[in-house]
Formats: sequence, C-alpha cells, structure tokens
Amino acid sequence: MKLFALAAVSIASLMAASSAAWAQTELRIAHQAGTESAKVMDEVVADFEKLHPDISIKQLVFSSADYENTGLVTQLQSSTPPDIYFQWAGYPVERDVKTGTAFDLTGAMATDGWKETFQPGLWTAGSGTTVDGHIYLVPTSVGVDVTLWYNTKLFKKLNLDTPKTWADLMTDVKAIAASGVTPIVIGNKEQWPLGNWISQIASRLVPPADYEAAFNQDGPFKIPGFQHAFQLLKDLHDAGAFNIDMATLDQDQGMATFFQSAAAIDPIGWWLVRPKDQISDPDFDYAQFNTPIIDDTTSNKDNVSGSGEGFIVNAHSEHKDAAIAFLKFMTSAENQAKWIAATGQSSPVIAANVGANLDPHVAEIATLMNTASSLTAPPDTSYPLPVARTFYQAAAYVASGDKSPDDALDWLDATLKSMGKQTN
Repeated sequence: MKLFALAAVSIASLMAASSAAWAQTELRIAHQAGTESAKVMDEVVADFEKLHPDISIKQLVFSSADYENTGLVTQLQSSTPPDIYFQWAGYPVERDVKTGTAFDLTGAMATDGWKETFQPGLWTAGSGTTVDGHIYLVPTSVGVDVTLWYNTKLFKKLNLDTPKTWADLMTDVKAIAASGVTPIVIGNKEQWPLGNWISQIASRLVPPADYEAAFNQDGPFKIPGFQHAFQLLKDLHDAGAFNIDMATLDQDQGMATFFQSAAAIDPIGWWLVRPKDQISDPDFDYAQFNTPIIDDTTSNKDNVSGSGEGFIVNAHSEHKDAAIAFLKFMTSAENQAKWIAATGQSSPVIAANVGANLDPHVAEIATLMNTASSLTAPPDTSYPLPVARTFYQAAAYVASGDKSPDDALDWLDATLKSMGKQTN
C-alpha cells in the first residue's frame, strides 16, 4: 500500500508538472530593434518571465527596413501571428483598426491609472495613438518632429529674445537677415522638413475636422486656414528668411549649416541633438523653442508637432490579458528609465524622465512633450502618403516663391483630384 501511495503521488506530481507546462502561455512579440534597444528589450523580457513563470515570450525581431516592408505583414498573415506587435503612430494605427487587427486598449488604460503615467498630449486626436477617442497604441517612444532650434550666441549678439508670438518671430527674422546671416535654414530636398513645420502651422489655424477632411480627400485644401498658413510661408520668403539652396540641401546638410553658424534657426526634430564632441565649434551653443503662437483663439494654439511608436495588442490574440500585463510592465517608470539610459532619449512615461541623466537638449524636448496640451503628428505618418507628399510640394512652391499661396492651393486640390482617392 505504501509503494502504491508513493507511486500515486509521483504520478500526480508528474501530471501536475505536465499540466503546468501545458498551461504555460507563450506570448509572441514582433518588433524592430537596434542594438541598444534590443538589449533593453531582452532584459525587460527576462525580468517579466521571472515574475510570471507561467508566461514565456518569443521575440520576432527584424531590422527597421525589413519590418516595415515585409516583416510585419508576413507575421500578421502567418498561422502563428504575434500577440503583440510594434507599430508607428498615426495612419498605420488607423489602418490596423479598420482591418480589425488592433485591440481597443481604452479599458485597460483606465485600470490602475496606467493612462495617467504617460504624457497627456499622447492621447489627443492628432497624436496617432487613438482612433475615434479609443486608445489602440501603447507608446514606448515619442519624439518632437518640429521645434525651432536656435543659435543662442547669435540671438544674444543681436539682442533678440526667443519669440512668443508669430509677430515676434517675424521681427527676429528681419533682424537676423539684416545682419547678413540666413535666418532659417531648411534642408528640404525630400520636402518633409518644411512639410512637417507647415503642417504644424496649419493645424493651429484650420479647424480639426476640416484639416482631417482635407488630408483624407474629403474636403478641399483651399480654405481660409490653409490660406493663412501658406501666407505665413510667403511672408517668411518675402522677408528673406530661407536659405536659397533649400531645395537642394538634405536635412543633414541643413543641420550642418546650422552648426556652422551659417544660419540662426533650424526647424527640425529631436534628432538634431548632438553631443558637444560632435560639433565642430566647441563654443557653439543652441537651444529650442516651440513654434510661436499665431492665433491665441484656436484650440491648437500651442500644439507640439510630434509622433510616437509603440506596441499594439493583436485583436485576434488568445492571450490579451498576458499581453496587456507585459506592456504595463514594459512601460513602468523603472523599465523606461533603463531605455533612457541605453538610448539617451526621453520617454513617453512622465516619471521615467524625472531625475534621468538626460542630455540638456533632450531634457528640453522631454519638458516640451510633458507639458504639451496637444500633439499633432506630421501628415506623412497620419494620412495617405501621396496626399502628404503633394501637400509638401505645394508648401515648397510657396516657400521658394514659385507660386502664390492661392495658386499653390489650387494646384494642390487639382492634383489630388486627378490622383483619385488615396488609401496608403
């Protein structure tokens, strides 16, 4: 009887162990990763698995180009699709919602104050993380796509203050031009650098519904708000604001011009930040200010141009609770602090940036993002790409003086009409 009892216990133990193994959940996560971010991800995954021995994680890692071109599509169409997948904010999120691939995370975000741990501007309509007010993307990285970087020593030399209004900016531009320095350099060979900035300007002047309708080809561009925005570009051109080689310089050459003190301002994103040892002039100093207020009566009067990226829970996953648990763990302040330490960039999680050893210029960006009342993503991430590119071309015509604001908008509407409805 004793041997039988021992045998029964052994069989029961084996069955329990087998059941535990059978019950273990495997989470599949598809994403792109660079060297530094991959190390952080590996560490986060290992720590999560220690806390949740019933969950194992399989990473499906791609290079950025492979992921965007074929990797994600292949994974989503496979017989074993990922439970969680990396995605860029904006139009890709909206597309995934329409195809039924993205799971609505609004309820999960409302649990345990998860939503409140992120920068508030990330949940506004133009941020690209939401669709019709529902949250679908958990942001793990966010950056400012346009801020006005300026040469602090040159501003001081000319007794200029950072502008608070558009009229102040025009005053500064005229003073800089009179000094013989190019006021604003833009490397616009690919057209999106100016396009990003003019889209932020337009988003402050065009009612949100009309702005969205225009970029979705459900309404015209030639309306008062866009006319105002393009007129501001013309005013800058007429004041001698822009470098004459705008159309032939790429963004890197534009930034180099700025760092060589050949221009006072460069309206570009967070990626301009360079450590002191990467700037040819060791005495060069710079800072940033957001696009000044144009009209203080509009709802987006002080919005920030920015975009993010993060992770979506697959709506077809059988392990949604486990997927949400992992994303909560991944976006904890502790784990986001590890990401900051590895990459040197700020985090969309507010507490992670507090006390972090950030580059002073990255800290400026973090502060700008943390205090943003609303976030507007560039058109080439939020709307069909052919529409965005056509809009960028129209803006380039005005900035170069090749077309008047009205002629450029007429050209824009006519061109989009001839193209037909765009979906990607």
